[in-house]
Amino acid sequence: MTHVLLVAGALIFEPDWDQAGADCVPERLARRLTRARRTWQALDASWSDGAAHLEWLARAFRVSGDPPGRAPACAPYSWRAAGGQDGSDAPAGDIWFCDPVHLSLEPERTVLAPIDSPPLTDTQARELFDEAADSARSHGAELHRAANGWYLFMDPPWELQTTALQAALGASVEARLPQGRHATQWRRLLNEVQMRWHASRVSREREARGQQAANGLWLHGGGAWRALAPSRFARVHSDEPLVLGWQQAARAASDAGLPSDTLTVWPHLFEPYWRRDWRGWAAAWARLDSEVESLLQAARSGRDGRVELVACGRRAAATFALDRSAAVLPWRRRALRDDLLETVQ
Repeated sequence: MTHVLLVAGALIFEPDWDQAGADCVPERLARRLTRARRTWQALDASWSDGAAHLEWLARAFRVSGDPPGRAPACAPYSWRAAGGQDGSDAPAGDIWFCDPVHLSLEPERTVLAPIDSPPLTDTQARELFDEAADSARSHGAELHRAANGWYLFMDPPWELQTTALQAALGASVEARLPQGRHATQWRRLLNEVQMRWHASRVSREREARGQQAANGLWLHGGGAWRALAPSRFARVHSDEPLVLGWQQAARAASDAGLPSDTLTVWPHLFEPYWRRDWRGWAAAWARLDSEVESLLQAARSGRDGRVELVACGRRAAATFALDRSAAVLPWRRRALRDDLLETVQ
């Protein structure tokens, strides 16, 4: 059995490395990485450009876009895992993520960020949701909530190419806006929601307090639910409804009990990564060091247990096969900088 530890936001580019500093990774973990057998994988799909771990997960669960090359269906799997209706009780049509976001104007670009300064209260989220849901109905769509997620149902389906929210965080949105046959319909709906939110009590109160306003919706990950082929993972540790939904769909595809590996999705590097908060990034590596040692200790107690760390960046992943005894080897095979720079292949 192999325990795969998927780490988003672990590979960076050279200018960022110069800011992060050579001691950003704890010495013990640095020794393990530089001595491990390493393989590189290009993950250059446009829909996940900025968050390569998403494409890695899609490949691991054998989820593909329709037609190939487009973003795979994500929202319908997340909807089910988050407790949304299925079967005859579910609204008809494709399901899309429709996340409230903050768009800030900077010189020559508009930048996307989550609403976290501070997050919306439950009352604020409900008021904004009701406004957006009313606009969606007038455009022939339905907006629903499950757990903390917003989901847009479209019947008949819209043809759009979109970018995942995580891939767009902190980036200019102009080149990442939905494109395709129904892009104009989406822009009309979005503009109407933005005008209603701008005039809402919630926005006025938050702006008066100097807080982030909810001034946009990010549409992505749309499609229809289908059972997936069995994956290699019998167990998945993640708080993400999308990952859990893909695992559930893969299980539904087969009762053969073929999978045997374990996947842990470790998200704590990703926020400081996209925010370019290198002090926070270094602190997350210290937490990861403890996680790796815990997994290696568990592997030592098993007969055939192995640990792989998959470090992801913007458009690539590096897989490190961690040796359970690597910490005692007296030499390094590579420089840590070479291991964690995305430009080094």
